[in-house]
Amino acid sequence: MDNFVIKMDIRGFIRFSGEIVKELKLDKTPYADLEVDKTGKRIAVTPSKTLKPTSYRFMPNGSGYLLYFKGALNAVGFQIATGAYTVVKEGSRIVFTGKAPAKKKGTWEPIACRNSAGLPMLSIDSRGTIIFDKRTSTAMETAKNDTMIAEYDANKKVFKLSFGKKGFINVRTIASHANASFMGTLSSHGIALPTKSYRTDCKVNGKTLTFSVAPLIAAQKAKKG
Repeated sequence: MDNFVIKMDIRGFIRFSGEIVKELKLDKTPYADLEVDKTGKRIAVTPSKTLKPTSYRFMPNGSGYLLYFKGALNAVGFQIATGAYTVVKEGSRIVFTGKAPAKKKGTWEPIACRNSAGLPMLSIDSRGTIIFDKRTSTAMETAKNDTMIAEYDANKKVFKLSFGKKGFINVRTIASHANASFMGTLSSHGIALPTKSYRTDCKVNGKTLTFSVAPLIAAQKAKKG
């Protein structure tokens, strides 16, 4: 089966029928990697067995599966339009081109899920604010442990954050996430602010977490040339 039909709902989810689930063995690959081609207005779905920081999750829906597509649609300039669409299997990718495929094709760019499929996540925005997602905030109990201490291993390019009541950095918690000012901490270790939000997974151990800024530093060095 190289071509098959999926359906889009008003929320921006696409649905794979039970027949397609069996054909593509989606029940064996609970996660998905999404890529977009902004030039060709294409979206690619690659089923995966591996959970990554960027992963989307297939969600059971009757005999079929749902996949959140709104972010990818926005990235290529498509509006949500309910109905049936034909998608094409190209190698490991399932490619969506809307109703009228573009003549030109560009390169594939990964697009990350803003709410990861299962990993604790954090991000640092261009103002130097560190934002802990709900999963991370809950694990650290930031509503109670409302301060933290930051340590940095320059060799490994890894931060260790310890949460408690007697830290040096104040942490603010709201319903959906927690955040803190991290600009001074980054600056003190010679790390420039990201030009766009830097998002990564983190490892939780008790009331401490660790995360790497190696990709951020590498991208900044590459930009400088």
